[in-house]
Amino acid sequence: MALAKAFAPGKVILLGEHAVVYGHPALAGPLEQGVTVTLEPREAGGVSIKGHEGLSAIVHAVRKCAHAFHLTNIEVEITGDLPQSVGLGSSAAVSVALVRAFASAAQINMRPQGLLDRAMELELEFHGAASGIDHNVAFDRKLIRFIKAKRGQPVILPKNVEAVVWVVEPRGSTRERVMALGSLKESNPERCERIFASIGELSDRAVEALEEGDLRAVGQAMDTNHRLLQELGLSTQGLDRACARLRSMGAYGAKLTGAGGGGAIVALFEDADPIVATLGAEGHRAFVARWEATP
Repeated sequence: MALAKAFAPGKVILLGEHAVVYGHPALAGPLEQGVTVTLEPREAGGVSIKGHEGLSAIVHAVRKCAHAFHLTNIEVEITGDLPQSVGLGSSAAVSVALVRAFASAAQINMRPQGLLDRAMELELEFHGAASGIDHNVAFDRKLIRFIKAKRGQPVILPKNVEAVVWVVEPRGSTRERVMALGSLKESNPERCERIFASIGELSDRAVEALEEGDLRAVGQAMDTNHRLLQELGLSTQGLDRACARLRSMGAYGAKLTGAGGGGAIVALFEDADPIVATLGAEGHRAFVARWEATP
């Protein structure tokens, strides 16, 4: 019998990636896909992670979590249907699910901010630097406006919102992308800050449009956000072609999501299911992200 089990969803950033690291607002929401952490008792000493050996970031994060909650003789299993290393928050989902599971197994009733802080510590094991948006979405499971070092603010939706998330191509390390962009900012701070500020303004414009039910305006903001990320060298020909195709299929707007350099795109649609069905029939990995109207 499991000692504890916890689930945390992945996330998709609709607007604001990278700029959010430097204090500008971003807009992101949870996915149905996610990660489940299951803790089982183990007769042998120590902590064992099924399917993970050596000195990987996951192993280090699990051991750090076990030490923090003073738990030993534990076997950890991490499962899920969330694509990894494509900008959809898999490391944050693992971090949040780990903290929830270990807190439950240790019978510790932590306050939300304490759980978030602990999850953030674990996420730093994966990326080295993080804004906090990923694990806030994974924790709150809501579409949120987020600013670094603050709790996310839920977006009030007058109607359901649907998007297509399409995993287009492999992607490199988020840590390396963040470091490369940091170097670019040091060499050309005025240009980068101008772009980041513009992205932040687009995020707030999109939040207002969502709360007014104006999906066309949200899509226009997403398209402009993608062009700004192109200026920063974060897109690829594959991502650009995929965005153009979804726009031709009726998307209100489309852009890369996550660190860039490959990975996934997100596109806003009135009805996303037929688009996902078409992409799936062609052998592509795509799924629908839905956020329901606020009660």
